[in-house]
Amino acid sequence: MFDRITAFGIIVTILSVSLPAQSQSCTSLALVGGEGSEVEKTVSVPTVPGPFGVRITRNNWNTDWLVPSGQLFKSFAATIVSPEGGVFDIRMYLKYSDETEDKFYDVNNSRLNAGEPLEIRATPRNNEQPYQVNLFVGEADNIGKSYRASVVGCL
Repeated sequence: MFDRITAFGIIVTILSVSLPAQSQSCTSLALVGGEGSEVEKTVSVPTVPGPFGVRITRNNWNTDWLVPSGQLFKSFAATIVSPEGGVFDIRMYLKYSDETEDKFYDVNNSRLNAGEPLEIRATPRNNEQPYQVNLFVGEADNIGKSYRASVVGCL
């Protein structure tokens, strides 16, 4: 019995070494309304002055990346890193030109360990490409905490 297990292990090792690794080509996506492909944010609730002295609050918890036209990506990957860590509500969407979206990640109270990246993967619909990738990162308890995020499209 031991000889069969040993022989099986040796065969698996030989096969795994001799098979070529499948490489994946990924491209960084550009930020919508920003520069570059990576965003650094501090979770905040900015106040916008409204009419008659009423203050309207909006958050900065959403970020979009542009999917270039003319390329058919097989998958997308978002990477989020928080230097101090924390618990965040995190969502990832692929947005399509027909004004629909597919949600690929929706976790409230998702723990990010300090300095450790969280990678989220998404696959587009068959024969359709999204025009944007959206990440929602935030929660009222995270005001003042920071994170970095980037998205790639993979062929």
